[in-house]
Amino acid sequence: MTNRSVLLPALALLLTLAACTGSGGGMRGDKQGDAFPNHSPEQVRALLGTVPQDLTGLKIQARTTLRSPIQSGSFTATIHHRRDDSLYMSVKVLLGIEPARVLVTPDSFFVYDRIKKEVMYGSLDESEGLLPAPLASEDPFLNLLGLIHPDPTIRWSLRADDQYYYLEAPKNRARYIIDPGFWRVLRYETRDAEGLLTEARTFADFQEVGDLLIPHRVNFQRPQEDVSIQLTYRDVDLNPASLSFDLRARSSARRTPFALPGSSR
Repeated sequence: MTNRSVLLPALALLLTLAACTGSGGGMRGDKQGDAFPNHSPEQVRALLGTVPQDLTGLKIQARTTLRSPIQSGSFTATIHHRRDDSLYMSVKVLLGIEPARVLVTPDSFFVYDRIKKEVMYGSLDESEGLLPAPLASEDPFLNLLGLIHPDPTIRWSLRADDQYYYLEAPKNRARYIIDPGFWRVLRYETRDAEGLLTEARTFADFQEVGDLLIPHRVNFQRPQEDVSIQLTYRDVDLNPASLSFDLRARSSARRTPFALPGSSR
């Protein structure tokens, strides 16, 4: 894998996470087995719970695989994220070589190419060319922890099979699949007016970290854009003692606006 082919998946990963929306979350809930499948949509949303107010930061080490029309590749990522703030990622490839560090703030991104001694930067508004979907500076905190929650302003319908609940938005434009065994979202998806899948997020391999049940395999997909990102967590640290958002770029490193290969910029 070349240095450039590491940089683009790394940046695409962080920008895709920044583009994902969702709110709410959940502590591990009671099974409520006797009530299934007779909960109301409001009860299901309430049982998903909320994120602890004192959970403000996280550090994740993950094996990451990204596939997109721009670049595809696998690498190891160390992610630092402070809630409602910035997200930083260090990228490592074979033999522990660290070719890149990436920082996404609420309105900008920075990529430090350590091999070429160059810092590339741009605004999130300017990053639309990196991924086909419009990007927004939403907080990826809840997506990384699998704590997304249905929008309470939407009138959700509810159905069940013999295992799961399915919360569906009007006209089937969005759907949550929820496991009532531990009240967590297993999958979230959106569809366009023609019913074609536009986005899917899946959460699997749930493990307890402190008092939270956290997925250790997270997948983000945008089928119409042929983009897929999978993170397999090796270690999750909640409220770590310290978080670094410093690119530690050399003062001699060039500072240049980010441009995709082949662009005129």
